[in-house]
Amino acid sequence: MAALLAPFIALAAAAAAPAPAELPGVWEGNVGTLPVRACFMRREWGAFGAYYYLSRRRLIALEAVEGRSDTFREGGSAAPNGPLWRIERADAAGLTARWTGGGRTLAVRLNRVAHMEGDESPCSNWAFNRPRLEGVRTVSTRMSRDGVAYTRLRLDHGGRFDATFESFALDGADEPVRRINAALGQALTGDPPHWFECIQDSLAQGPFEGSFEETLIPTMITRRWLSVTHHWNGFCGGAHPDASNSYRTFDRRTGQEVDLHDWFTSSAVKRERFEGSEEETKSLQPAFRDFILAGWHPDPADCDEAVRSEAFWTIGLTRDALAFSPDLPHVAQACGEVFRVPFARLGPYLTQEGAENLRALQAEAAPAARTAR
Repeated sequence: MAALLAPFIALAAAAAAPAPAELPGVWEGNVGTLPVRACFMRREWGAFGAYYYLSRRRLIALEAVEGRSDTFREGGSAAPNGPLWRIERADAAGLTARWTGGGRTLAVRLNRVAHMEGDESPCSNWAFNRPRLEGVRTVSTRMSRDGVAYTRLRLDHGGRFDATFESFALDGADEPVRRINAALGQALTGDPPHWFECIQDSLAQGPFEGSFEETLIPTMITRRWLSVTHHWNGFCGGAHPDASNSYRTFDRRTGQEVDLHDWFTSSAVKRERFEGSEEETKSLQPAFRDFILAGWHPDPADCDEAVRSEAFWTIGLTRDALAFSPDLPHVAQACGEVFRVPFARLGPYLTQEGAENLRALQAEAAPAARTAR
């Protein structure tokens, strides 16, 4: 009887086999003959990992198979027939495993690149990700807006990431231009660059990297002002994806970014500073929101409460009106709209500085008229 039960006892032991204690970390070696870099991490809820072939540098997620913390499936539960990694050994000397998929079995032999302690995530670590950014570049294209030339900047990562980033840079080298261009190109700076933070934040929590689309586009360029529409949409880990549409305004004389809330009196904008915070929050007063929304008929009707009750709005500058848009939570973003209010109607709510700035903007000649001269 013992002899008959032996194979089943061995199978049950294998099914419950834990992942090697030394598995967490960053590794590099080969799957078959192809060079790869891999990471593995253990959380309270389970183990996960990721890897990429150095030839392509596109991430492949690895999730532990339920009940088998020594076996990882590529693509996790979303790919029930995906290839498997079966970890055989992981220690200071190296990692060995078997890759199986498509009727093939390949040997996996890796050497340790870095060992992570505590809550530090190998998969979000720079030691794992650095090779993926080698060769990533910015593509420049000459463009113009309102008769003013500028350079569009687009991130080109060769399809390695589910990420889109586009911004622009003004011509010139004086201090105001440098300040504006630094603000517009901040996502492209740093080591790693700031745009990569979304990728890393998601990998710190699980085997799937973050994804996003971000664009900064000039919508108005005058002698004094630069207006920018800033769109962001993506998922960087957490419970839900997120999205935002906002406006940014720069003073071309100084290079400083301007908060258009500051052009309004306290009857329009409520300013608060909470205990322990150095930042001042600025929200629209209920009566001013009613003024902006006068005559508005929401479609669908259930958007009415979401928009009218939202205290925080973003404000954009155009040639003849200010554009107001509510900063809605994720669940209500489908209700987002832009409400344009002509300068003349805003008079009772403007500070002296705000009124003077709008009058000066209206006095500027249109781009076509300046070109004709």
